[in-house]
Amino acid sequence: MKQYDDKFKEQVVKECQEIGNISLVARRYELSKTTVYGWIKASRKRGSAAPLPRDKDNRVKELVQGLTAY
Repeated sequence: MKQYDDKFKEQVVKECQEIGNISLVARRYELSKTTVYGWIKASRKRGSAAPLPRDKDNRVKELVQGLTAY
């Protein structure tokens, strides 16, 4: 499975929001729509397409920072 960096994921998600056509953006970057939809879902859930850290303490810290950002 190919790995994409977080900056690229954020760029794709932002472009989907601006253009409003996920299929078009997915084709432009030669990605599956399912992959892009997953990044968008993660972005909505966590505020970012970047995955949460695997370490429990870091994961909790990042979630708390996300909540206090509002």
